[in-house]
Amino acid sequence: MTEIARVERRSGRPRSEGADRAIIEATLDLLAASGIAGTTIEGIAARAGVGKTTIYRRWKGLESLICDAVAELKGPLPTLPGTSIRDDLLALAEAAARGRESARNRKVYACFIGEMTRYPALDAQYRESVIRPRRALTQSALQRGVERGELRDDLDLEVMAEIVTAPTLHWMLHNPDLNPTREQLEQFLDGVLNGVARK
Repeated sequence: MTEIARVERRSGRPRSEGADRAIIEATLDLLAASGIAGTTIEGIAARAGVGKTTIYRRWKGLESLICDAVAELKGPLPTLPGTSIRDDLLALAEAAARGRESARNRKVYACFIGEMTRYPALDAQYRESVIRPRRALTQSALQRGVERGELRDDLDLEVMAEIVTAPTLHWMLHNPDLNPTREQLEQFLDGVLNGVARK
């Protein structure tokens, strides 16, 4: 697995990948149906067909489980082609849009983003484990674009990382039923790059 494999394993019986998958899927089902407020360890255990102790052997608590479940939708960090800033940023945009193929997953994203401000500990954990590595990868891609002479060299890369990702994320956030195509992502990306490319 991807993000799940990073969770610290505790002593005891070997982990079952089938149980892990059932727990993650149950968590995502409940998030889609009831939001964060309606997602509980008891409900997840019942839906996954496992005991609560099985969950607690794998995750420190509900916040860690929810964070890993939503991270699973995104998958691992993308491998960037390194051929051009456009190719790298397109790979990042496609990774950001990953996991929106099903109606359930789009509901998970919508509820998760909409409710995060009420759960500061969960928000902090998600930002640290999921958003921060992706933001660092974006900044690295931008730095290489500057070094190759594709982008202006007076850019603040931290600000630019926000600028190149915000339009697509904002678009998907306000269109929860949207599963963007590659062509649509290219249009958003080209609109941003036209403003910051070296002339």
